[in-house]
Amino acid sequence: MAEMENTWRRTEYETWEEAFHGLAPAVRQQSVRVAAYTQAIYVQACDKNFGKESKEASERMKGKYADLAYKCGMYHQIGKALVPHEYQVWNDSFTEEEQAVYKKYTSDGRILAASLQEQSTRSRDRKKGEFSEQPTKNIPWLMIRESCEQHMERWDGKGYPARKSTVSISPIAQIVGIAKELDRLASETKSEDPFAEAMQILIDQSGTAWNPALIEVLKETRSKCRAIYNKYIYYTAALPKTIPLVEKRKDRPMGLKYRPMISDTAGTVVAYEAVPWFGGVLGRPGETETASEVEEMLIRKKLVEDISKYFLYEAADAVLRIENCQLDLKWVVLRMLPSFYQLNSQLQNFNQLFKDQPINKEKLILTIPADLMANANKNTTALIERYLRNGIKLMPEGYDLAKHAEKLPLEKLKEMGVAHVRFAPEIYMQQETANAINDFRSAGFTVIGGEADSHDTVSWLEACGVSCMSGTISGVMVSEDELIRDSLVRER
Repeated sequence: MAEMENTWRRTEYETWEEAFHGLAPAVRQQSVRVAAYTQAIYVQACDKNFGKESKEASERMKGKYADLAYKCGMYHQIGKALVPHEYQVWNDSFTEEEQAVYKKYTSDGRILAASLQEQSTRSRDRKKGEFSEQPTKNIPWLMIRESCEQHMERWDGKGYPARKSTVSISPIAQIVGIAKELDRLASETKSEDPFAEAMQILIDQSGTAWNPALIEVLKETRSKCRAIYNKYIYYTAALPKTIPLVEKRKDRPMGLKYRPMISDTAGTVVAYEAVPWFGGVLGRPGETETASEVEEMLIRKKLVEDISKYFLYEAADAVLRIENCQLDLKWVVLRMLPSFYQLNSQLQNFNQLFKDQPINKEKLILTIPADLMANANKNTTALIERYLRNGIKLMPEGYDLAKHAEKLPLEKLKEMGVAHVRFAPEIYMQQETANAINDFRSAGFTVIGGEADSHDTVSWLEACGVSCMSGTISGVMVSEDELIRDSLVRER
């Protein structure tokens, strides 16, 4: 504990997103699943008049709060963001002191939730070091606070932090609590049907750990919870898996191949490049085509939006899976279809992506051809700027001084919110390019290299200060499983 306190500093969070990303990847992933279970159980509970023993409790059990119930499940562990990652997941080897640190996340979570809700008050009082939760009658605010603080309380009074019992536990906290326990049991139980066994364990605890009325609601929600389990839980004995928002079957007709991106001549891997592939080449079984070879067909058949969404979800899955394997990761750079930027705004899809798969937006970078940016019409330019304003990371690729410096000068890119750039390989090994890379780096840009196909190129890019580079020298294109296996071997 003393070592932890000497090497780790508690963070002051300004937004919900910042606090959520202060959670360990495994905790964020679990929170997404718990949110889905919570919403399903809550909707059924409202239909069955659960949790209406008092007027105060009844106010929290209305169908209009279904989306809020999802947030209650999503943020119920937010208090864990106030301690290091190693203290965010329960460990049976914890000392009594460490157990106390862990369990404190419930009461800390309520205070943190209140502080995020009460922005102006928190900002004023924090300067004095005097912040404490302010009373409120705002039902949504109270539901989130109660979910954070009371979800580990149990019907028989044997929970924590306050050993509340029976109806003194908020109805929404009871629901979040049973949703979390369902997820834990279904995730950890080793049997032919972990979900069925988890359900039976909870049912057997009716009247002890759980409100009997809530157990009846859970029984009626079985099929919906089973569907959530089938959507979100997928494990193999070999490698950690994450939320499979896209189905990565061996016979699927498309997917992503990955290549490590190295940061220096020693071959340190810090990022990964994701490149789409398409199968089903007529008369040539087993062969694949690149995105550029099929993009015209995708445009003609109006498939660009669906295909792009698929690749976005697969790349986001990879980000979380790599993190769950405890591999260092700065970014996954996804080679997007250029025609993606000709679609109408996809912000709604982006927002849903980061809701379904709560990765740090900073870790997913999308390529955009520098030619497209330089020659975009007014509408496309406005769309690109809108993405950048909303935290979507876009990287101009193939930046050529002769072609693009006039229309896309450094200052304009920075003003738009661009933070990453990749120069065209054709202008490598030139003094003018080295000077431009230095200018971009001095202005705060991250320069990423591509097509590093020789030791001379790698050495030149490293000397110019690029953050990382990909190419044949950094490795061949492999599947996600192969990439993670290779990376784990290197880490060992």
